[in-house]
Amino acid sequence: MNQKNTDTEQICVPMTVDVPYRFAAGKYMARFLTELRDNGRFVGIKCPSCNRVQMPPRVVCAACHVKNDEWVELSSEGTMVGFTIMYLPLTDPTTGKPHEPPFVYGSVRLDGSDSTVEHMVNVEPDLDKVWVGMRMKVVLRDREERIGDLSDIIHFEPLPGQKRPQ
Repeated sequence: MNQKNTDTEQICVPMTVDVPYRFAAGKYMARFLTELRDNGRFVGIKCPSCNRVQMPPRVVCAACHVKNDEWVELSSEGTMVGFTIMYLPLTDPTTGKPHEPPFVYGSVRLDGSDSTVEHMVNVEPDLDKVWVGMRMKVVLRDREERIGDLSDIIHFEPLPGQKRPQ
């Protein structure tokens, strides 16, 4: 019976591969990013069948599979529906810059939307100071610095005057 030699030395060559690319955002995503860049506003698309509001907008409703065509303006405030306190470094995919731990990364549902935005949260990474249900607001780059992508969102921050529910 032939057996493979499991003691064979493995040789590894560490390398970083840089593959820059560009893609067309499409009509719906382009409108979303243009509104964010030029006006500091979030827009979503409302399904004519189930009334679900998706942001970023999609041509077809993810639930009903019907074409969406009613644009709605969304609030820049919302509710944190989930979060994690990160204890490992994370490279921001939109900037390539590392975020040093610990920090909070959260999922926020903007008022008027049925979907969420996942992003950095500017709050102390302490379970006594961050919670699900916390009210948040978006902080954007200054208008003249916006470039029309999700890096225009600097972070979310808590609305003032909140106390952790008991």
